[in-house]
Amino acid sequence: MDKIFRLRPIDNFTIEELNEGYLWFSRPTEYKDNEDSNIFSFIKENESIDDSFNRIYTDNDKIGKLSKLIGICCFTKTLPKLNIWKIFPKGYNGIFIEYDKNIIEQHFIDTIGLGDCFKNVEYISRPTLFKSYSKHDIIWKNYEDGGASYKSLREIEKDPRLLDQLFLKMFTRINEKFSSQNEARIIIANENIPDYSENIKGYKIKIPKKSILNIHVKSNTSKKFIKTLNDLDIKITVANTV
Repeated sequence: MDKIFRLRPIDNFTIEELNEGYLWFSRPTEYKDNEDSNIFSFIKENESIDDSFNRIYTDNDKIGKLSKLIGICCFTKTLPKLNIWKIFPKGYNGIFIEYDKNIIEQHFIDTIGLGDCFKNVEYISRPTLFKSYSKHDIIWKNYEDGGASYKSLREIEKDPRLLDQLFLKMFTRINEKFSSQNEARIIIANENIPDYSENIKGYKIKIPKKSILNIHVKSNTSKKFIKTLNDLDIKITVANTV
């Protein structure tokens, strides 16, 4: 069984998420790091991408509006050791929820046709900068042997699938200082966005409750919160100290 994990704070919203069976997808406007999911940071650092977007969208304001509607749900691919929890946002006071990855993947295929929904995060020193061979292209993929493949920006502009992949790269590139988080993300975009209202922070996306396998807590997690978790009839495991 493939598993995947998600850190959640100890609060009533997490209880609701577990009880109702949903994942919370935050909009990029809720991200505090200007190098994480900030389209304008990419535009500022990459003149060639800025030029391409201006040709496609007429002006970058439209790109900003589109990017603000996207939903992002973050996971870690393995359960971190307890001493690593603190490096995650709100990790000092949180729990890790363990999910059946295969059930979630199949659910997104069945409900919105989103295959291969978990996208690995790429950790690099300058996440908002796309290296180029010339001003007309960007490095599309790096290989372990040190080689790389390139895509022409004109090619990307003409192919909606490549354009979607370019946006995906922007939402899955993070500074290498966060590499220990070992993250994967589900991105909700385009026709899959459930709500286009401008005054909301994100979306509740329902998932099968059977995909929730385990809740990993600290030994000092409050007894009151543990009791509330027990009422949900989900397995609870106290995380190892090593």
